Amino acid sequence: MGDAKHFPRRSSYFITQFFQSCGFSFVHNGQTRRIWAKERLAELNAGPCRSPELPTDDLCRVISRLFDPDDFARANDGVPAANTDELPADVNKALEAFNTVVKRHGIVACLDKVGRCFVKSTGTGISSEDYLQQSRPLSAEEIAQRDKLARFLDNVSEDEFIEKVLVPLFQRLQFRRVSPTGHKDKSLEFGKDLWMKFQLPTGHWLYFSAQVKKDKIDSNNASGLKNVSSILNQARMAFDHPIFDPEENRKVLLDHLFIISAGEITKAAKHWLAEQLDNSQRRQIIFMDRAELLDHSARILIDLRLEEPSNYASAIEISDDDIPF
Repeated sequence: MGDAKHFPRRSSYFITQFFQSCGFSFVHNGQTRRIWAKERLAELNAGPCRSPELPTDDLCRVISRLFDPDDFARANDGVPAANTDELPADVNKALEAFNTVVKRHGIVACLDKVGRCFVKSTGTGISSEDYLQQSRPLSAEEIAQRDKLARFLDNVSEDEFIEKVLVPLFQRLQFRRVSPTGHKDKSLEFGKDLWMKFQLPTGHWLYFSAQVKKDKIDSNNASGLKNVSSILNQARMAFDHPIFDPEENRKVLLDHLFIISAGEITKAAKHWLAEQLDNSQRRQIIFMDRAELLDHSARILIDLRLEEPSNYASAIEISDDDIPF
């Protein structure tokens, strides 16, 4: 792995990073890369499989990640134009070469309209396109990462929480155009700290936004935590103000709203919000509290570097094309 024609070249470090971005804790140990990668793939090939016509779920995840178009673009950006000895990375030629090898096993890798790769059976037509993230126990490395994230959340600002945890998390969950609105001008948020979209297998888009809080969300006034009322006001604003999608060049209505907390979201707060919202809005709310967030992030963000300086201010300069309402 890492030297095949038309694929991005991956050194030892980047092979490790590749597997960790797929949710695995493998670390290259200096062995010949081709042999080491073959052994790791053999391990993944012994895992659970949802369909006998397809590779194991873990291998489907690796294949999908292997043809990430961003990796191919970054690989070509790093090759000097004068270097004619190194073939440019080409996702279509790489896909063709891959399918030449695997077609004898009755499968083929395909790209959807937005460049995501999935595996399909040439016999039955069943595909891995609709596979969901599989729940599994945390490994030792993932438990250590969970603890690291927990310590980070204890001292993080809301902007850093969004930029360093939530943006990469939703990007790796296949959400597109994950865009933080920032806090430079709170009047531009309209109840949305983050917005993104997700494409269904039919090609249609669902639009999501997130209302993010660093602290515990509670409705118990005696505790001094009255922030659930502000959450309600922001949720109503989010539903009332459409999102402008510059890729579609039109305003769209919000389909779902995540309410995300780096602390606990109490049952009392959830119950109070449900009572205040009408039936249609109630079904559009998705809660994600600290425990759920840490479990998801530990599996998906195993290679997250929380110590790096924040570049939030430069990353969210709002242009006319990115105004999120």
